[in-house]
Amino acid sequence: MGAGMMAPAQSALTAAIRLDPQGRISDATVSAAAMLGFEPQELCGRSLKDLAIEGWQAAAELASARVRFGATESFELALKGRSGRRTLVEMSARAGGKDSADALIAWSERRLRRGASGLDTDPKSGRQFYGLLRAQDEERRKLAWQLHNEIAPVVVAAKYMIEDTAGRVEAGSAAECLGKLQDAALRLRDVISELRRISTALRPKLLDDLGLLATLEWYCRGVEQAHQGLRVVCQLQVAEGSIPQRLKPEMFRIAEDALRNAVEHAQAHRVQMNLYATQTQLCLVVEDDGHGFDPVLVLTKDEAEVTGMGLRSIRARAQETGGRMLLDAAPGRGTRIGAAWPIDERQEP
Repeated sequence: MGAGMMAPAQSALTAAIRLDPQGRISDATVSAAAMLGFEPQELCGRSLKDLAIEGWQAAAELASARVRFGATESFELALKGRSGRRTLVEMSARAGGKDSADALIAWSERRLRRGASGLDTDPKSGRQFYGLLRAQDEERRKLAWQLHNEIAPVVVAAKYMIEDTAGRVEAGSAAECLGKLQDAALRLRDVISELRRISTALRPKLLDDLGLLATLEWYCRGVEQAHQGLRVVCQLQVAEGSIPQRLKPEMFRIAEDALRNAVEHAQAHRVQMNLYATQTQLCLVVEDDGHGFDPVLVLTKDEAEVTGMGLRSIRARAQETGGRMLLDAAPGRGTRIGAAWPIDERQEP
């Protein structure tokens, strides 16, 4: 069996495809191909974008890129088959294995909603996923900028210092060598500190070690300490165990975006974060006393501007996890932004 071929058992039982590093299908199971009316070999060489119906190509392209970079979140795409039949497919990705640069995507068929004119082709789930991907891409762009413009120059400077010191050692200048090595060590210490900061920004270790509540309190303290004259109040009125585990990473990111919006855009002096539960909802809300904005104008602006304010990211994260964005703002009277999720009746609030 070739390196790119799927095992016979997998071909028989699983609807799955394999994407090569360029995002092209390199292999497909019989079940996956049959779902779209193709033979497995007919899918090879195509991309998810090629298979997506009109209005879903952008979501398919971004999903493919995310999968190839190692993302494992589930997502939905509407694909068209050989006959033109449209199929809503729920996909789940995983890496192809330690010896493979490919990525595997398993999928299952879901029913498309029907409207008065037939199949509903409004890609609501696709747009939500697309919005979340755009927000994640923006986060990656910021990370790449930090690595390129803040970390790399310091490492290069330390490298030159060490090389210069090596030359001075050969010349027998011990005192100068000691000073150069101490300077290089200080610069590398700064690099270590910055890498820890970036790592924490990607996913705070506290979230895994101590949970969401401790992480939110830690983050609020950090924001307050980093901005002179800003008061941040953190009121968490739910128990850690009552928060679904799947929501915790997205809730933290929503809180992060909302606080960043209060500091960078609203120019607030006081911010209050509230996490509480009603009989039907789990709510995370950040309120500030900043200058506010007109939600209608902001949400109809260019996509990049909305992403910059974090609103697109908050809305996408909330919707993708079964919740909804909360937004109450007006010019001159501050902003109230966050998200709410329905409480599972089987869980205690």
